[in-house]
Amino acid sequence: MTTYGTILIPAPLEQAAPVLRTVCAAGYATTAGPGFCLVHPDRSVDGNNVFALAGPISAERAAPVLAAFQYDGDRLELEVWRDGVLAHRYDSWPGRDDEDADDVPVGADPAAFLDFAAGPVDSHRLASALADTPIDAEDKDVDGDPGYVWAQSLHWDVLRALGHPDQTIRRAQWDYFHMRGAPQALSEVLDGTELVVLGTAERPF
Repeated sequence: MTTYGTILIPAPLEQAAPVLRTVCAAGYATTAGPGFCLVHPDRSVDGNNVFALAGPISAERAAPVLAAFQYDGDRLELEVWRDGVLAHRYDSWPGRDDEDADDVPVGADPAAFLDFAAGPVDSHRLASALADTPIDAEDKDVDGDPGYVWAQSLHWDVLRALGHPDQTIRRAQWDYFHMRGAPQALSEVLDGTELVVLGTAERPF
């Protein structure tokens, strides 16, 4: 499955863009509904992954940001940064890289993510998603194992529970490499005002 990394910022793109141009060495930024934007950094550049950028962005903007990294459909990691300081970390599968760690998600505190709500919060769905206990049958493992089949479905439910529309959630699961590799598809869903090119990245369309 697809790997992606994005940063959700509770600010319009035009307000966040000056800081993003300073901090991000290469990548794209997109609109993400009223009052939000997303950063899609080129993680192949040293020091330019979502977790490395989240702190400086939050410090420069004096506002919280939410960094997300979903690896190969297996694992979702989320970090909340405020004023340059890591305020909260979530890991859906801490045992993936550490055999001694539990498979129970770490950091499943719904209150930690409320700064990123775009509308009314579905508290039950948010808590269930973070606990890796999907509500919808189609997200459950067909073999009866607990948890989500795919980590991106978990991420989808977290953002859905925070009131984000489907279009924003889809964009929050775009990776820089997907965007660069599909310019025609990207141009069909974005206009020139909805995308900012950062650093050394080339304009995709």
